[in-house]
Amino acid sequence: MTPFKDFYQHTEPTRVISGRDLIGSTGFEFQKEGAHRVFVVTDEVIRATGLVERAEAGVADGGLEVAGVFDQVPQDSSTEVVERCAAAAKEAGADSFLAVGGGSVMDTAKVADAVFTHGGGAAEQEGFFLMPREDDGMGRPLDIAPLACIPTTAGTGSEVSMAAVIKDPERKVKLEIADFPLFPRLAILDPDSTRTLPAAIAAATGMDAMTHAIEGYVCADWSPHQDARSLQALRMIRDNLERAVERGEDDEDARGNMLIAANLAITIALGSVHAMSHPAGAHFGVPHGMANAIHLPHVIEHNAAGGPEIAERYRDVAELFDVTDPDVGPALAAHVTELVGRLGLPTRLSEVGVPEEGIPALVEGAMGDGTTLLNPREMAEEDYEELYRRAL
Repeated sequence: MTPFKDFYQHTEPTRVISGRDLIGSTGFEFQKEGAHRVFVVTDEVIRATGLVERAEAGVADGGLEVAGVFDQVPQDSSTEVVERCAAAAKEAGADSFLAVGGGSVMDTAKVADAVFTHGGGAAEQEGFFLMPREDDGMGRPLDIAPLACIPTTAGTGSEVSMAAVIKDPERKVKLEIADFPLFPRLAILDPDSTRTLPAAIAAATGMDAMTHAIEGYVCADWSPHQDARSLQALRMIRDNLERAVERGEDDEDARGNMLIAANLAITIALGSVHAMSHPAGAHFGVPHGMANAIHLPHVIEHNAAGGPEIAERYRDVAELFDVTDPDVGPALAAHVTELVGRLGLPTRLSEVGVPEEGIPALVEGAMGDGTTLLNPREMAEEDYEELYRRAL
C-alpha cells in the first residue's frame, strides 16, 4: 500500500489548451492573461518553418501587438543569450512574452522574463524559490510579465514547469532556476507545431519526457499527484512515441498525444539521470534528451538495487511496458536500451563525443547538481564514476 507522505506540495497554475488549429487563437487566448504588446522568442530553425509567422498572425487576430521577435536562441541557451533577449524586449516596449520553440527557447523566455521584470543578470536568478517576494522575502512571490508557450517539441514540458535550465559558459555549469512565477500563464498544445519535427529530435525529446515521468515516479520527492501524471504520461509515451518518430508528419494523433504526455510528465522532482545529463551538456554539448536516453538505463539498474521499496516503484513502471522479470532493474534497463536503439539514438557517451578523461569533471558536476539530492538512492562520487564508465 502506498504510504501517506509526511509532506509534499503540488502546483499547476498554467492554463493548458490542447487541440487542432489553435495557433491562430494565440492572441485571443493570451489577452486573457494580461498581454498587450507581445515579444516573441524563438530560434532561426523554427522561424524558417513559417510557424512563427502563423503565431504572429494569431497574436494580431486577437487584437494584440507583436512588439518584436528574438530568434537568436541556440540549441543550448546561455546566460548571455538570456540577457540579450531581455534587453531586446525592454527596448521594444514589450509587456509580455510568447515562446515558440523547444526547451531551450522556453527556458530562455522564462529567465529573460525574470530579468526583464526584476533586473539584474541571468546568473543572479540561479536557485530554488529565491525570486523576489513580498513581506521582506517571506510572502507571495512577485509576478513577472505574462508568458505563453507554444512548444515545438514533445519532451521538455517546460511550458507547464516552474523551472528553467540555462548554461553558464564561463563556469561550464547548467544553472537551475525554479520558482512559482516561472510557471507560464498559458500553454498551447497544437500537433501542427511539431509537424516538421525531425525524427531524431522527436526521439530525443520523447526520451526526455520518458525520463521525467520515470524519475518523477521513483524519486525521493514522489507524490500521489505526480504518480498519477507520471503513469499516465508513460502509458501515452508507450503508445505514441515510436509512432510519432516513425510516421512523423503523417500521424497527427501520435504527435498530439506526445505533446500531452510531455506536458504531464514534467516535474522538478527528478534524480541522477538529470544530474548526469546536465554536466554532459555543459562540458561536451550533448543534447539533453540524448544524454537522458544514454544515462537512463544505467541509473535504473543502479537505483533498483538500492532496496525493495525503490525496486517496487520501478516494477510499477516496468509493468506498463509488459516487463515482468522479477529482477526488475536489469530487465527494465534492457527494455529502455532496446527502445533507444529502435528510435535510432546513440546508447553510449563515446558516440556523442564524451572522452574518458572527461569523467572527473562530469562526476563533479553530477555531485553538485540539485537533482542528485532527490535520487531515491543516495549517491557518492564513486557511484557516478561507475555509472559514467558504464555509459561510456
